[in-house]
Amino acid sequence: MRADPGERARLFPVTREGIFLAHAAVAPITGPAREAMDHWSAEAAAGRQENKEAWSRVRRTREIAAKFIGCAWDEVSLLGPTALGLGLVAQGIAWQEDDEVLYDPLDYPANVYPWMDLTRRGVRPVPLLRQPGGPIRWETIRPALTAKTKLVSLATAHYLSGLQPELSIIGPELKARGILLCLDAIQTLGVLPTEWAEADFLAADAHKWMLGPTGAGVFMVRRRVWDQLHPPLLGSWNVVSPEFLAQPRIVMEEGGRRYEPGSLNLPGIEGMRASLELLHELGSREVSAYVLDLARQVREGARRKGLAIYGGDQEENRVITSLIEPPEGWDKTRRRMEKAGIQVSWRKEHTGKTLLRVSPHVSNTTGEIETFLKLLEE
Repeated sequence: MRADPGERARLFPVTREGIFLAHAAVAPITGPAREAMDHWSAEAAAGRQENKEAWSRVRRTREIAAKFIGCAWDEVSLLGPTALGLGLVAQGIAWQEDDEVLYDPLDYPANVYPWMDLTRRGVRPVPLLRQPGGPIRWETIRPALTAKTKLVSLATAHYLSGLQPELSIIGPELKARGILLCLDAIQTLGVLPTEWAEADFLAADAHKWMLGPTGAGVFMVRRRVWDQLHPPLLGSWNVVSPEFLAQPRIVMEEGGRRYEPGSLNLPGIEGMRASLELLHELGSREVSAYVLDLARQVREGARRKGLAIYGGDQEENRVITSLIEPPEGWDKTRRRMEKAGIQVSWRKEHTGKTLLRVSPHVSNTTGEIETFLKLLEE
């Protein structure tokens, strides 16, 4: 693909526009995603928004998403945004008075507010104690756990540092204690392995590393905890309603439909499916290895120029690199990036400094990283 510019541009049309290094923000959709959505639109205009073919592709979307998540296909609900899935967990669990939920107050707001809001239901939200940019280890989690801890919610990678929590240890430790684990996987799903067997719930929108459109996403609930998460939103799609007639008893549909109350975002699902199929075809492991190598090049080049990296110099598997604002600020660098057609993310961190966040994907090349690094030093 990278040896054939025409094929690269077909699969990733954004490469015709410049250098896009902001996939941790709102990523461009792929060429196949656009084609799939265009096909759906043409069918919809002809009065065929929902037909046998469309529902077959919905099934395929559940199946391809399950390969990336590491779950059964019928444990996948096709819901976005991420906040919706996390909110369904927060509102659907049968909390008891004085239950505790452990969350990271330095995480993205979508994985903070749903847990804070549980105070209205008598639940005690317990913020994780850590320094901005610091890692989350089992030693970070353990002191905050009590006999009242019912659930822990974490991101599979922090949206600023890219650091991943120590889930290979945290997951089994929580499971051994009977504590539920909820994951916000938006910053890894599609680019890094997100197959955590101990995760009970997982949510991720498609518009970042999955290279899909906004508003489409996945919500995973393990079958083993279906009885612990009542669907808080009900409608004709997730409650058995033959001939669209309301029934005297509420009986939930099986599979992923259990948490989908109404009409699905079919055009968004089409785009998400097509991009996931492309990433799967390119090879999940190959994509991960390639993107991790690009991210390492970014960090090594930035260090050579004397720039500090948010989250420290830990060479862990992270595809997000945020550079800390230097004393002279970012104004000149920002102008150079804009003039060169390079898209990055500018984000505030919790102590007030502005970060230059770089997040390449499989569509990028080593040459593009070198161009970016050169503009850092002018």
